[in-house]
Amino acid sequence: MDLSRLSMIFKIVIIGIVYIIIFWALKIMYKDIKVGSRTARRTDRKSFGLEVINPGNNSNLRKGAVIPVRREITVGRKNDNQLILEDPYASGHHARIYIKNGKDCILEDLESTNGTLLNGKKLRGKHYLNSGDEVRIGNTSFKVIG
Repeated sequence: MDLSRLSMIFKIVIIGIVYIIIFWALKIMYKDIKVGSRTARRTDRKSFGLEVINPGNNSNLRKGAVIPVRREITVGRKNDNQLILEDPYASGHHARIYIKNGKDCILEDLESTNGTLLNGKKLRGKHYLNSGDEVRIGNTSFKVIG
């Protein structure tokens, strides 16, 4: 075999290797783009929290603390609530705050004795919350952030 044929074979092999590398790189980039678009849809979700404005008689709350709302929070005096209030004006199961469709935050009064105030008005049933809304349960008040 002469040297020119061997040189030609090496050129073809090197070009083949370069094409294989380019193909694999494009395949990896395609997968990253595909996974990235799924992740972007998940980050579309809003995050909400309750900032404590007035902790009232609650030793477990402090002014300025933020309680994150991920899926659902139940509020009341009983120990099976996620947010337990030491407030004589709070019912055992007073209210529920939950996320709907990953972007809406809803406050529901659970037929409490003294009611739940939303922006100073007594709440009946369910109501959508917006950032800056004030929720008051007994002597305790929260501001919706998110």
